Amino acid sequence: MNTDPKVGGCDCAQIHRHPLVARINGCLSCLAGLADPTAKRSVRWTPLAAALAAVLMALDPGCTLHVRCEDALGCMAGDFKRRRRVGTTYNGLLKALERQSGAVLPLLKADLRERVRRAIGMVPKVAGWTLLAVDGSKDDLPRTTDNEKVFGFGDNGVWPQAFVTAIVEVQGGLPWDWRVDKARASEKDHLMEMAQDLPDDAMLLADGNFVGHGVWSALIDHGKSFLIRVGGNVSLIRDLFPGARIERQGDIVYAWPVHHQSTLAPLRLRLLRVGSKKNPVYLLTNVLDPARLSKRAAGTIYRLRWGVELFYRTLKRTLGYAKLRSRSGRRSKLELEWGLITATILALIGTHALRRRRVDPRRQSPAAVVRVLRGALLRGAGTKTAGALAALDQALARAVKDNYRRRRPKAARHNPITKITPSPLRLKPPRVRRATDAERRRAAASRERPIA
Repeated sequence: MNTDPKVGGCDCAQIHRHPLVARINGCLSCLAGLADPTAKRSVRWTPLAAALAAVLMALDPGCTLHVRCEDALGCMAGDFKRRRRVGTTYNGLLKALERQSGAVLPLLKADLRERVRRAIGMVPKVAGWTLLAVDGSKDDLPRTTDNEKVFGFGDNGVWPQAFVTAIVEVQGGLPWDWRVDKARASEKDHLMEMAQDLPDDAMLLADGNFVGHGVWSALIDHGKSFLIRVGGNVSLIRDLFPGARIERQGDIVYAWPVHHQSTLAPLRLRLLRVGSKKNPVYLLTNVLDPARLSKRAAGTIYRLRWGVELFYRTLKRTLGYAKLRSRSGRRSKLELEWGLITATILALIGTHALRRRRVDPRRQSPAAVVRVLRGALLRGAGTKTAGALAALDQALARAVKDNYRRRRPKAARHNPITKITPSPLRLKPPRVRRATDAERRRAAASRERPIA
């Protein structure tokens, strides 16, 4: 029997026959003993059992939700048979998840965020910063009336889509927080909702979609540091306070919308030009001290923003969430929420498995972790639980990226360049102008905003 008190990097006193259930339940321990708050009588699907089934369904590669439910129930049968039976139908499980979502999802997401906070401490910092990146993405939905009513149409205008904005730790692929909304929701609004919960030592990385005085001032008000790529869609001002010592650095600029200067205060920022002369990249940050964030460190850090794109690839391609399968709007949102929770649990399990073997968590391969756990799900429990658990941990410890150092940029072998091949995207530099005399007088009379 398994006597390890730490399951998946979490304290869990329960003993399980199936090694996969043991690892997943370690991340669901906050639901242990929690009763269904909406049920008036005893129910088979307790919050813990329903959450475990939802995670197993999200992990299962079945082509339909009913097949995934059957595989999940088969995996859970060995653990719940002797203690208490759970439900046996797909509709019963989905009704329980819908009924319990208001109480279970906030509690579970808050607990997972604390676990991610501890796991992030295992990942080495870069230039003294914990690197988090934010980005938005859309998931396709079946073309049903209810999905169109709840989520609406996206940019394609053909089928309904769900919009997801996620904040991810870029080196270990650990999701920090996310929002699920309608197809035409604002990722800027999602970021401002999540900004206050960011770690104090975090450097938030973002692309050119997260620009604007409102977003930057919200992050500064919460005391958060950011590094955001900007282009021709941004207008900045320099030499607004020509007598100030900080102006002598040469990279100080101000964000101050022309038509709102009477109601908004200017934001003092740094504009950094990194990259090659042929393809420069312009980064904007509120870290004014070059000793805390040098230009070279900023260029190195921003290249790691690609980790959030890898997270979406794992969610959409590896786990199969590029297009959801639920035909109801409420269940589509529920399916996507549990998919994101599952991606978080898989990242936690992989991180702790590597740390137990003293392997750098940054080498974790999400696709390899999913393959190992799917194999355990479909293979079933072994006759010796301790041996099966040790075998699962050994397989997870081998789920790492290769050590090959790529010397050339990736190129598609089967997609030759043709006349209709789009040209590479090159952002124009931001528009930077000198402040007018009227703006300098107005700025001197206004109280400057606090700078992080």
